[in-house]
Amino acid sequence: MRKHILIKRAKTHIKSLLNRTPLWMQLTVFMILVATVIAGYLISKDYTSTRNLTIENQLDTTEKILNLELENLDTYLMELANFCIQPYYDSRFTRIVEQNAPLNADQISYAKQQMFYYYYTRNDIHDYELYLLHQDLSIGRTSGQQHIIARKSAPEGVWEALAECEASPMNHSICPSDSTNLIYYHSLFQVKGKVSQAIVRLELDDTYAGQLLENHATHGEIVFFLNDRGEIIFCNRSELSASGEELLQALSHRETNRNGYETIDLSGRTYLLVESESKSSGIRLLSLTPLSYIDSQIGQLQKSVLLSGIVVWLLTVVLIYMLLRLLTIPLRTLSAQMQKTGEGDFRSRVDVEGSIEIRKLSESFNSMVAHIDQLIRRTYVAELSEKDARLAALEAQLNPHFLYNTLQAISTEALVNDQPQIHRMITSLASNLRYTIKSDTLVPLKREMSYVNDYIFLQKIRMDEALEFHSDIDPATEDCLIPKISIQTLVENSIIHGKSDKADAITVTVSSQYSDSTVIITVRDNGCGIAPEQLEKLYADFDLQKNTGKNGGIGLANLHSRIGILYDKPASMEIHTRETEYTEIILTLPATRE
Repeated sequence: MRKHILIKRAKTHIKSLLNRTPLWMQLTVFMILVATVIAGYLISKDYTSTRNLTIENQLDTTEKILNLELENLDTYLMELANFCIQPYYDSRFTRIVEQNAPLNADQISYAKQQMFYYYYTRNDIHDYELYLLHQDLSIGRTSGQQHIIARKSAPEGVWEALAECEASPMNHSICPSDSTNLIYYHSLFQVKGKVSQAIVRLELDDTYAGQLLENHATHGEIVFFLNDRGEIIFCNRSELSASGEELLQALSHRETNRNGYETIDLSGRTYLLVESESKSSGIRLLSLTPLSYIDSQIGQLQKSVLLSGIVVWLLTVVLIYMLLRLLTIPLRTLSAQMQKTGEGDFRSRVDVEGSIEIRKLSESFNSMVAHIDQLIRRTYVAELSEKDARLAALEAQLNPHFLYNTLQAISTEALVNDQPQIHRMITSLASNLRYTIKSDTLVPLKREMSYVNDYIFLQKIRMDEALEFHSDIDPATEDCLIPKISIQTLVENSIIHGKSDKADAITVTVSSQYSDSTVIITVRDNGCGIAPEQLEKLYADFDLQKNTGKNGGIGLANLHSRIGILYDKPASMEIHTRETEYTEIILTLPATRE
């Protein structure tokens, strides 16, 4: 009864209020409410539709990327499997693997030699070990060792890995490690009865992990993959890989959205889950994209949609404004100011009155323009800072040119003061400096010889009659490209190491000839020569440089390594010498021209 009385009093109050309110105000309120509801509905619907479409595109793109990466991983694992079974391509090695009797020294030596060859056929392997089950013998090289060794002990975790390999249809096992490197096992067995004979253990470098990091390094994406036993093998977030239980527990509590995509909650954030699984290896590759990133991606679109809704709302108000003369002038003023802002004027402000709604709209507009103006100013300052940084970097690059120009100024001063010898010395030094600071890798032979001539000139100033230099350059080779500072390195080597204490002078001769699409460059001196044991050590250093990639320093080993890197076609450096008589170094290079 009381409720009925309250409702009746409310109706009476509303009727009394309406009777005291002008009709135009009632119509204004009603139409604004209708327009606001419609605009809000359209904005919400448009935003929801756009967000779902963005998420769908993100899912589709990420899934395609994961499938491609998984294909690459499967291919990579197949290559590793083929690499691991290489011993079975060698019948003698196969007999060693399958032999039950203890191996003799010759058999162990042969196995170590073959393992050495296998190891250096790939550059993505840190550790390579072959454990022979019948011999309880491990042959290989780990990161703590310099050579292939054989030892009577099983690598750590090998028996668990062997059980996992035997249970795997691909006869392999991938295990997690403390770093971004992957641990890969592959069993070797007899086809008849599938009895395991040995197991190969590889520790791979971070090539695949680095590629994953590069492909998924933006917007806070978490990417990881699990082996066929559900263990986390790699995760680009070290804090998560260290506590894999948190990640696995989050995966077990995944939720499916009504639109069909899956999400998980991890560390207080919601992530979009995309998963791809290999049918052959059972490896699962997963990507977690923060939903906050999706929202930020459509943030600008959200503003555009919101602005469109506001425009629709304003147009409706303008129609009412045209009917209701009281609102016409303020809205026109506000519209004019919006147009000026759209043309780039963010300094002016608008101050219109007429109703509470118009006043609030004016204040909101001024606040928005002030905020946009502040953002523009910040962006402008950031661009100026970036330009200053680029100028500073450019100035740092000019220092070698400053030194070169200073030497040129000194040489000019020497020439003015009638010092031609000093002028020639400084000019040669400046020319050599200019030649060395250029970033060319291959240069024409005639340019290299010009550099050598300047170098010889400076050396003769110091050594006088103790140095003689001759050159015999075939004109057909002058335009051929050779490694920069290669001939000069050989000439310098002859001068420094060739001059004997017993001889008063040394003669260095450089010659070149063109033969069968190759350039043959010879640097010969009549110095002390090279002892046989020293020559043998020098060639051993060449091999060490080539296999380990240690290209530091200057000299023959460095030049030998550079030649191997720069040329796809066969190229060589040979040393002919006789102790106390001469040394002759011959470069044979492919004839390529500018």
